[in-house]
Formats: sequence, C-alpha cells, structure tokens
Amino acid sequence: MNIINLTLANIKRYLKSPHLILPMILVPLVMVFLVSISTNKDSSNSLFEPPIALVCNQNGKYESKLINELGENVTIFDIQDKEKAINQLKDNEISSVISFDNNFSNDIDNLVKPKVVSFKTSKGGGSLLTESNINKFISKSLKYRENSDNNINIISSNIIKKESSFLGSTFLPVFMISYFLYLCSGVFCHDLLSLRKSNVLRRMLSTKNKDFHIIFSLCLSLFLVQSITSSLALIIANLVNGDAISIPIILLICANAFVSTGLVIFVCRIFKNESYVFFATSMYCLFGIILCLGKLLPSLNMSIPLMDKLAMLSPFYWIFEVANGGSIYTSIIALLLIGLVFMTCGSFKLEDFARN
Repeated sequence: MNIINLTLANIKRYLKSPHLILPMILVPLVMVFLVSISTNKDSSNSLFEPPIALVCNQNGKYESKLINELGENVTIFDIQDKEKAINQLKDNEISSVISFDNNFSNDIDNLVKPKVVSFKTSKGGGSLLTESNINKFISKSLKYRENSDNNINIISSNIIKKESSFLGSTFLPVFMISYFLYLCSGVFCHDLLSLRKSNVLRRMLSTKNKDFHIIFSLCLSLFLVQSITSSLALIIANLVNGDAISIPIILLICANAFVSTGLVIFVCRIFKNESYVFFATSMYCLFGIILCLGKLLPSLNMSIPLMDKLAMLSPFYWIFEVANGGSIYTSIIALLLIGLVFMTCGSFKLEDFARN
C-alpha cells in the first residue's frame, strides 16, 4: 500500500505541473501535422520519398521518348523485372510502380489507348505528378484534340498492401512522440534533481517508507505519466489521421516510455548538476538519430556496417525496424532490455543521492 500511495502522490504532483505534461502531447502532434502537410505538398521532391519505378520496354519507340521527358526521378525496369519492382514497392524502396505492356508503342501507332497500370500503396502514392505527365504524353501521342478527350485518365490504379511505411502512416507519430519523450526526459531529470535540492527526498527518508519503496514509486509514477501521455498523443494523432488504433503500437510507445524512465535515472546518477542533464539527453537523441539515418532515409544508400551495429543500441532503431516490416514484439523486447540496462546502471541508494 505504501508504494501505491507514494506512486499516486507523485502522479498528482506531475499532473499539477502542466509544463511537464503538455509539451509531451502537444509538440509531437504539431510536428506530425506539419511534416504530413509538407510531405503531401511536395512528395515528389522529398528526401523521404523514394523514386518511382517505370516498367516498360526501354527500347520502344514511345517508351524511350517518355523516359527522356520524365527525367531522373524515375527508375527503369524491364518488363520481365516487374515482380522485382513490385517487391521494392512492398519494401518501401520506391513509392509507386507504373507498368506498360509490350504493345505500348504499337497501340499508340494504331491510335488505341495503351494499357498502363500504376501500382501503389495508397491513393496518392507520391506518383500523381508523374501519372499526369504520362497521361499528357500519351494523349499528345494519340493526337487528341483540345475539345476532345485530351483530359482522359488512361492510367488505372492498383493499390498494393504493404506491411508498414514510415511517413504517412502511424509510424510518423510513433517516431515524433518517442523523440520528444526522450527529449523531455531532461525535464524530468531536472524535476528529480529539484526534489533533491529542495530537500524533499531527505524529508521522505525521515518517514517510515523504505528507500526501495520511495525509489520504486518515483520510477513507476514517471513511467506511468510518460506512458499515458504518449499513448494519448498517439491515439489523438491516429483519430485525426483516420488510422486504426493498434494495441501493439501502444505497447511500443510504452516500451519507449520505459527506456526514457531508465534514461532519467541513469542521467541523474551520472550528472548531478541540473545544467548538464538537458545537454546529456539532447545529445542522446541526436546521436540516436544519426546512427539510424540509414534506416530513416533508405533512399540515401548510406549503410555503414559499424554504424548499423551501433544503431541497435538506439531505441529509434527499433522503431524504424518495425516501420520497415520487422517484428514489433522483437522491438518491444529489445527496448525493454535497453531500459533495464539504464535502470541497472542508474540505480542508486536514495540516502546517498539525497545527501550528495
């Protein structure tokens, strides 16, 4: 009962401090919506958007002209390599596959609309501009008149389901929420150090409560506050975006909250000066992201074996692993292990911490 009462008392204390709670909900949501808007406006030129694949006979009469007009943002595949292009689409390496058949040039010469299919994972798929250019090229080649069918949509769409994606899916909110979870850990470090500075911890030691009960209640309340606020932010983001609310994804957020709790304890153990904790947590976030750039931006092709191995120590790696189709439960277990390492390295005797 002592642990429960102490935990509830700490949770009430956090709830009475809006400056600790509100940024964890509001800031990630604002960032999610801003990034979503920016990527929707200019998806074809975004670093996050891989190139579009064109499956065709590269030596065809009209195909070669079209390839020259489309420019460098299009990756060309031979017709026999269509399945390879589809697999890359499922693996998030390309954003859309536009497929022609062998009769493309013959159909245009015979003034017959050629069969063109666009494979994508969503209605937009980042290929709307390219599809529009292809439609214009085919219409011009078929010699449609202005008052005729020059605005006809020749391309048919085929939506392919893939395991997961990063931008434009639930994993963008997961990343943003987790990032600010770790960034806000500096605020909670400052709060814990403030309790020591104001002698609150010393007064708690003078009660009948055991050291273990006090430390456990501090960690549990911190974990619960971070888990609840982060899960709430994720639920709000999913409701606004129209995405399904997934229990495993919420568990992934809670696992990140556990790592963040361990990080708070670890940083307070190492840096007992309030001015250093924000710098330490900020650097942790920064280096964690740098190590995972290969997974965050696969289109950059910047894979370094040593960096890939070190990236596994970053919690962000396991978020991107799920976004790229990895097992979510494996990522949750890995995050829990990282959190346990922080907890173990950061464990301290409350009496020593309060007085030193």
